[in-house]
Amino acid sequence: MTKLLVEKRIEIPENCEATLKGKTFTFTGEKGTSVHDCSKYNMTFSIEDNKIVTKLWHGKRKHAALVNTITSLLRNGMTAVTKGFVYVMKAIHKHFSINFEVKENGKLLLVKNFMGEKNIRKYRMRGSATVRLLEDRKGYIAIEGPSLPDVSQTAGDISNLCRPKKLDPRVFLDGIFVVEKGTMVE
Repeated sequence: MTKLLVEKRIEIPENCEATLKGKTFTFTGEKGTSVHDCSKYNMTFSIEDNKIVTKLWHGKRKHAALVNTITSLLRNGMTAVTKGFVYVMKAIHKHFSINFEVKENGKLLLVKNFMGEKNIRKYRMRGSATVRLLEDRKGYIAIEGPSLPDVSQTAGDISNLCRPKKLDPRVFLDGIFVVEKGTMVE
């Protein structure tokens, strides 16, 4: 069934500045700048009364659902420049303790002694994400950054980096897993 008009409005936070040029949004805040290109979507965008307005005319059900997705991405962009995102990960081990080392100002993570291995597993952070050790909790790391895709993909890659290969996952539970998600300012 075709809907005549689907419209969503997003409130712009006080400490975030949003500009629209064509179909490209630029969000500026205390954590940095985020650019979102919405030119491939057949919708109209405008900024009215400190709100972002997304409109879709004569859209079917899947296109109407896309309006919610786009507004969620724009909301994440505003949250990124005002608060930032953080994923907290924990090293789970049964026998050999997993050790972390952070180098290059949080851009390189070294995982040592994973399942007793002598080699060091290295992971370079994606985009604007950085990693730091949580001093108050042993075996925990925090991945922070102003971009949700960079932070979440980095956390997933680290989890995949330290997964036992060719072993029964019911027995060998060792690895690094995400235990908390949130914003940097809470």
